[in-house]
Amino acid sequence: MIPIDRTRPWQQTNWDWRAALNFVLGGTGAGLLIATLGAPEARRPTLDLVGAIAIGCGLAFVWAEIGRPWRALNVFKHARTSWMTRESLAAIPAIGLALAAARWPGVGVQIAVVVAAAAFLYCQGRILTAAKGIPAWRMPVVAPAIIATGLAEGLAVLAVLRPALAAALIVAIALRAFLWRHHRQGI
Repeated sequence: MIPIDRTRPWQQTNWDWRAALNFVLGGTGAGLLIATLGAPEARRPTLDLVGAIAIGCGLAFVWAEIGRPWRALNVFKHARTSWMTRESLAAIPAIGLALAAARWPGVGVQIAVVVAAAAFLYCQGRILTAAKGIPAWRMPVVAPAIIATGLAEGLAVLAVLRPALAAALIVAIALRAFLWRHHRQGI
């Protein structure tokens, strides 16, 4: 077996589907939690549960990706240097507050959910810009594109239940398309 030289930079050639599902489910869940401010009050508890479950399932897929699952607890050790650690730490209040909002609905707790979900989504975007193995992700437009994608996905889920939000969904999709086009032009 040829030893790997870890001192030289290397380019990552693929990405596991379980890691991708963390971004899809986590982004959709966080986007949905943010979009719940525009939802009817009667639906908010259900939407808060769905958002919390989506974030939790996304993180569970990343946990399943690790060869030794209990090593996942090591993710909490590097808050000063790792956006993945910050994402994991942001997930705790996002999920906890979403569950609290589902049980005890109110404007104050819903605003706290939105702030926590936005922090989680921001961390997801920063994970990609910090990835050294994939040069296309290092571009500054990637984090805003990930955030816009999560918001568009969350609004899409919400627009199914409340068609009046279709205009907000169209704006979110247009923003996401603009950022994606900007990213593609920079590659």
